Amino acid sequence: MEPYLVFMDIDGTLIDNHQNVSIRTKKVIQDLQSQGVIFYIATGRMLSLAKLVQQKINDDVKIIASNGSVYQKGNHIHKEHLGWPALKEIFTITRNLGLSTNFFSTDKVYYTKEQPWLLSRLVRARVMSDKTGNRDFQSVNTLEKLHEASEQIINGITIERDNPEMLSQARKELLNSDLLNISSSSSENIELIPRRISKATAVRAISNQYNIPVERTIAFGNDMNDLEMLKAVGVGVAMENSPEKLKEDVNFVTDSNINDGIATFLEKYFDLR
Repeated sequence: MEPYLVFMDIDGTLIDNHQNVSIRTKKVIQDLQSQGVIFYIATGRMLSLAKLVQQKINDDVKIIASNGSVYQKGNHIHKEHLGWPALKEIFTITRNLGLSTNFFSTDKVYYTKEQPWLLSRLVRARVMSDKTGNRDFQSVNTLEKLHEASEQIINGITIERDNPEMLSQARKELLNSDLLNISSSSSENIELIPRRISKATAVRAISNQYNIPVERTIAFGNDMNDLEMLKAVGVGVAMENSPEKLKEDVNFVTDSNINDGIATFLEKYFDLR
């Protein structure tokens, strides 16, 4: 079989609602890997947390982390950083609105206001291990502290569960920036990465590296921040638990993340049964 590339979002796509990868999904991935299919996780999580999901499958699964700002390219880890001007803008806007922002390196969380371990369980899964395996946190509650960490920071996320109006106002102001790419993986957050960077740019770079044509690339996602990635591949697949708008904009829809949607689609597409 000619080589294929398969890209999989994590939350709401690859894992179930208990942060697990099903036995059926793992078996399908491993069967296809043995036939030369290359699998990538493509997530907004930072690299160290994406690796926790990779370890649930095997080390041959590669990683796109931080919404495309970090990805494995051969033996090299490619990184894009937000940079000080963008960080200063984010800090000023969100701080003025009383919102908390978490910034990330590949293995460390920097928080401006609310400590990550005080967040809800589902939100906490995005920024730290459920088993608190990642405990490397640092407060950056002033511009001076943020500036000191700026060369390490790759991306960020602003989270607000109780005040959607403030979050909406922050999104409007941040969208005016020419330094940022803004997306959301839920109605309670704003994901922040460098301008002109996305999961899709990472997908294109990796496809070029492997010299695999777009018609032999597949991607799975469940939220609007996955849309650009799903359109960058030959076969874009939305999960059944995706918003209706996403399902209308892609090639295919499969079953939900809790019903082995990835495995169901790949078994049929590659005629594994």
